[in-house]
Amino acid sequence: MRRRLTENPLRPAEATAAGRENGNGMERHGLTPAVFLDRDGTIIEDRGHLRSPADVVFYPDTAPALARLQKHFRLFVVTHQPGIAGGVVSADEVARVNAHVVARLRGHGVVITEVYCCPHRRDERCGCIKPNPFFLREAARAFGVDLAQSFVVGDHPHDVALAANAGAAGIYVLTGHGLKHRAEMRGCKAIVPGIREAADWVLACRAMRMREAAQPGLLDRAAALLRGGGLVAFPTETVYGLGAAVFDEKAVARVFEAKRRPRFDPLIAHVSGPGQLPLLAETVPPAAEDLIGRFWPGPLTLVLPRSAAVPDLVTAGLGTVAVRMPRHPVALELIERAGAPVAAPSANVFGHTSPTTAGHVIEQLGGAVDMVLDGGPCAVGVESTIVSFACAPPALLRPGGLPVEEIEAAVGPLDKARPPDAGAVAAPGMLPRHYATRTPLRLVARRAALRPAAGARTGALVYRRAPDAGGFAAVEILSADGDLREAAANLFGAMRRLDGMGLDGILAETVPDAGLGRAINDRLGRSAADRA
Repeated sequence: MRRRLTENPLRPAEATAAGRENGNGMERHGLTPAVFLDRDGTIIEDRGHLRSPADVVFYPDTAPALARLQKHFRLFVVTHQPGIAGGVVSADEVARVNAHVVARLRGHGVVITEVYCCPHRRDERCGCIKPNPFFLREAARAFGVDLAQSFVVGDHPHDVALAANAGAAGIYVLTGHGLKHRAEMRGCKAIVPGIREAADWVLACRAMRMREAAQPGLLDRAAALLRGGGLVAFPTETVYGLGAAVFDEKAVARVFEAKRRPRFDPLIAHVSGPGQLPLLAETVPPAAEDLIGRFWPGPLTLVLPRSAAVPDLVTAGLGTVAVRMPRHPVALELIERAGAPVAAPSANVFGHTSPTTAGHVIEQLGGAVDMVLDGGPCAVGVESTIVSFACAPPALLRPGGLPVEEIEAAVGPLDKARPPDAGAVAAPGMLPRHYATRTPLRLVARRAALRPAAGARTGALVYRRAPDAGGFAAVEILSADGDLREAAANLFGAMRRLDGMGLDGILAETVPDAGLGRAINDRLGRSAADRA
């Protein structure tokens, strides 16, 4: 006998009304899209069989991420609790835990339409266990869910298979059991660190679908432009890239011309998956394979021994090539449809502040680009971290969107000194002055020194709160809550806004020099270089 445990905080009529209030903008024939969330390891920590609400620990990003999704999607939880069939935990205990999860999220303004729970062991071969799409089809029937426009988020391969079996899109998170089963997810591009990044992915997919609906064939036209030697600016999770087909030297030369970039500065080749690496790299050391398995797709660039097929223009004549797999559905779909890796530095005039919106690209490069794909603001906001495997131990060439601490936890200490071939620019972003505003910018390490010059119109770029001293013409706060991820995402936009105000100068406060703070301080320091 099939047992189904559900906790429905809304009756169907009420749930339908709530969905209408979300105004998701993707309704088809009265149907609404949804996000189906695994419970343990996805929205709460996986702590085994939970018997009491006191055992529940939410990930810090869960409520904010779901609040963002709920503006456009109905939310469901689909959980497998085999401990019920095994007698380890009772059905009532599971029900109380699920009710607690729903209530806690409701306290943050997040409505879970329904919780679906399979209580069976896998060997019972029930019809409701993942990856069987039983519960998703029931949600479609009961709540008018459009499965073709929906997503499943979970930390087990069964969650991604569940999505495929229901005609939805699957997203795999590396929390919970995610890292343990990561090797089983070959071929899956939607692999993200956690629920925050899963929400970024879902919303980027939604935006892509809406633009494709408004302009049918948009991505196909962009891919055709790349194949024909054109330049296409596209979003990644870090910053917008200016793309050209990596093996087309004339197109790559156009990138340098459009950016006014010196040809001694190598480019990063972007791939749609590790399967494209043999086209670019002669060998991939085991430690590099470990980083690829852990952090791709994501803001990590690896410098590897190059293949002879890669044009010298891409590598600045070096014996290495810089490669990464971006974590953005538009970027990956574009590269996939183009049929080859794409060389793509940041889509801005060389040396200036990197673009984090399509508007930034148009403002700086305008007609020099054949097409700009608008994917909304970049979620990470600073360029990728670059690690070179041209030396031993591997060397950190540029701090970026992936904290160095996470890399070193995976492969051991990195050499943080410049590689031995002094004088050569081994990777993008290594020049002493880079990411610069036109307005003179000065770095300030202590809040007490954050004071405007007398008689000057000065702007302040601060980490957490407005400076105590008045007199600033404008103030930009990177993160009121002191969240380094938010600060990184806001950095280049804040620099651009201050730079556009006709100020005499900008005073920028450093942030804590750990995690993403290293990348923020690096960008600020290079922007301020030679401006004593």
